[in-house]
Amino acid sequence: RIQTLRGHTDQVYNVEWAPFNESVLASCSSDRRVGIWDLSRIGIEQTPEDAEDGPPELLFMHEGHTSKVSDLSFNTNNEWTIASVSEDNVLQVWNMAEEIYADEENEDTSANSDGGSNDKGGGADQDALGDDELE
Repeated sequence: RIQTLRGHTDQVYNVEWAPFNESVLASCSSDRRVGIWDLSRIGIEQTPEDAEDGPPELLFMHEGHTSKVSDLSFNTNNEWTIASVSEDNVLQVWNMAEEIYADEENEDTSANSDGGSNDKGGGADQDALGDDELE
């Protein structure tokens, strides 16, 4: 079955599957963003508020770069830690906020009682290193 993931607004440079979950992947784009996707969520019904943030399979959109994001990599020893690099020579190592993926992992067993929305545009802890800091 072929799926089309819509969330980026420009050319996608790279896609990588998560080593810890066969339905999760990340994509990076010249729109300066990294998308985290969960294919197991395709077709899930959304509230109108959640639909404004994107399709149900879009878990998170990292928007910390100021230039085209050309590559990314999952940390194989620490789930949800990702390194992304942009064309302005900035490397960012970041984690999605636990409440984003914890909600997704626990969604089958309990409903979100606080009515909170899935924050797809924030919620990452990050450290950015410029090439002058890597020497």
